[in-house]
Amino acid sequence: MIKRYPYILLFGIVLSGAFRVAGQVTMSDNVCIGHLRHYNVDSNPGSTYTWWIDGIVQSGFTTNEFVHTWNNSSTYLLEVQERSPDGCLGHVRSLCVVVTAPIYIDLTIPEAFSPNSDLINDVWNIGNIEAYPKAEIIIYNRWGQSVWRSEQGYPQPWDGKSNGVNLPVDSYHYVIDLHNGSKQIVGFITIVK
Repeated sequence: MIKRYPYILLFGIVLSGAFRVAGQVTMSDNVCIGHLRHYNVDSNPGSTYTWWIDGIVQSGFTTNEFVHTWNNSSTYLLEVQERSPDGCLGHVRSLCVVVTAPIYIDLTIPEAFSPNSDLINDVWNIGNIEAYPKAEIIIYNRWGQSVWRSEQGYPQPWDGKSNGVNLPVDSYHYVIDLHNGSKQIVGFITIVK
């Protein structure tokens, strides 16, 4: 059986988007392209609000709430300022918004292979691994000992050997690090004969 791993990873943490400390820059908000975000500040009765993205007034938003879909990858400065009913301006509150594209990983990872020199599935071929030239793979035995490590890019698929010696029929734990900012992929590969 072959597993397919289409991961979509979102970078960073997800914030509520609330500006809670008047006049101070808060923690940045990390969001993926195409995501809708709701931001708000504490409301005062009768006040109006001006919202800016990188200094450009966002028309149509005069309440303490701002809703926006981030469509381009970049870093933005989101600002808001309150105007009280008597016309006094409050502090400008700022939030740095980092918009990134999701990382999509498409690998085909076989669950077993048979290194028995019959020229059929003699090595562990991982589909689409060539798309990740910095990929590194480590294989561990059931006791957690490293038995094999690839070179960067996985130029030589694993042949079921450790230091030139055939490993026994068993299940082995693997860790695939693509070195592209995504989480490591972990799982099991079984040697069959």
